[in-house]
Amino acid sequence: MNANDLEQKSELEQKRLNPWALVRLLPKMQRVTVGRFRKRSDADGHLQILRQTVPQADFIVVWDAQEAHDL
Repeated sequence: MNANDLEQKSELEQKRLNPWALVRLLPKMQRVTVGRFRKRSDADGHLQILRQTVPQADFIVVWDAQEAHDL
């Protein structure tokens, strides 16, 4: 297993452990994940702060869990 494989596995594990994602919506149906959280309330708290500090941007909270077979 090389470093790239380990990094990819670590990223998948991070997604599985932190299923709530805070996403910024971009033009042309693009999006970027800003952060990942274990609890919905944590994601909502960060969402409120981002909406206050960057009011011109669109953010949403989504459930983005990885299935065990995806790991």
